Amino acid sequence: MKRKNYPEQISTPFYVENRDVLGQPKGINVLQRFKHKLRNTPDLKVVYAGLGKRTIAKLIDLTIVFIPLLILETFLFKFNRTNNDFNTYRFFIFIIIWIFYNSVFETSVYQATIGKMILKLKVIDLYGKRISVLRSFFRCITTIISILPIGLGIWYITTDPKKRAWHDLIVGTYVIKS
Repeated sequence: MKRKNYPEQISTPFYVENRDVLGQPKGINVLQRFKHKLRNTPDLKVVYAGLGKRTIAKLIDLTIVFIPLLILETFLFKFNRTNNDFNTYRFFIFIIIWIFYNSVFETSVYQATIGKMILKLKVIDLYGKRISVLRSFFRCITTIISILPIGLGIWYITTDPKKRAWHDLIVGTYVIKS
């Protein structure tokens, strides 16, 4: 019986063995994982927006969305403000308009809502490009995760080197100065 000579077994390179399925280094906890760069993402040469400018932009956006809704409600509908059913409807209408507002403006050519445009901020993805409508929608939804635990996800901006909140980390976006 003949023996076949098989070539030696090639070992797996070290950079594959030391990474998990997502391409992130093994042996680190979830919070440390966010600080590591994904393998295929470039190192962007941009200036990241801090908590102060982002907060002012968000307050401008809240004013832009809330004031017209308040005027419409006051003059056209004349709702009873003590009825809980109407308060629930108001809340859901505001949330839907807020998500629509952010999704449309962040995916536009300007890559920013009106408040961010005033302060010259942009929302980009990990590669420095414009984000998609779906990514912008999930960014709005995951903002709830940043706000719920006493705003810890928002305060994370102050400690992250790239000034990202939890919802930016989850969705894979940056807010930069343009």
